[in-house]
Amino acid sequence: MIQSIERAMLVINILAKHPKRFFTVQEIFNETDLPTSTIYRLLYTLESFDLVERNENKKEFRLGYTWLQLGMKMYHETDIREKAHPLLENLAYNVRETIYLSIAKQFASIIIDRIDSPKNVRIIDMIGEKIPYPIGAPNKVLLAFSKSDVQQQFFQQLEEPEKEKLIESLNDVREKGIAISVGEKTKGTVSIAAPIFDSNKQIIAAISAECFEYDTDAEKLENITQEVIKTAQQLSYELGYIYKLFPSIKNHLVSKNSGH
Repeated sequence: MIQSIERAMLVINILAKHPKRFFTVQEIFNETDLPTSTIYRLLYTLESFDLVERNENKKEFRLGYTWLQLGMKMYHETDIREKAHPLLENLAYNVRETIYLSIAKQFASIIIDRIDSPKNVRIIDMIGEKIPYPIGAPNKVLLAFSKSDVQQQFFQQLEEPEKEKLIESLNDVREKGIAISVGEKTKGTVSIAAPIFDSNKQIIAAISAECFEYDTDAEKLENITQEVIKTAQQLSYELGYIYKLFPSIKNHLVSKNSGH
């Protein structure tokens, strides 16, 4: 990696921890150990592209609004988000819970869209939030259906007992085609997620619904699960994939429709 770019990213990552706050050069130095002259040079260069904003009075710096413009451009031009958004809105209306669309990024998921629950009390995770593997149902879905080399790279980071437990959990997710987590990211919540596949039969995203544990009984959980599955099937189909009905889901649907 080019050294100047690497150093610039170190500075940007510090500022990104609190995007609205101004940082002094000393604070940046404390976290990066870069020479102050280098920090100043990088900051002034970034400022020339509006990637950094300067407080003239105190010689402090924070992220510039160019990042917002770039992020919003990507946000609005993401093809999967455009196709998914109306389906997510319909899902949120049907289950009356907050709905998320997440994609994988370097052993983590990033929320790229959210439809808020119509309820007055709701669970809100921010668009753009990065959630590390394997926390939460969306991450388990993304990891379970990812390529084997990606899984092996991630497993190398884990100790043996934790690794064995996770592998067993992911096998269950692959068999059922759905993941359910309780209180993994946010205490007192339940998350239900299903995979989204493209025309190349590759997982590209996860749809999830998040609800409060105290307000979710078995019947409600089953209803939300089926709605999430149905939405995932529809979006995958629109992306060119004939969504596979996993055996356990298919049997469950047949049983449910026959009245047993």
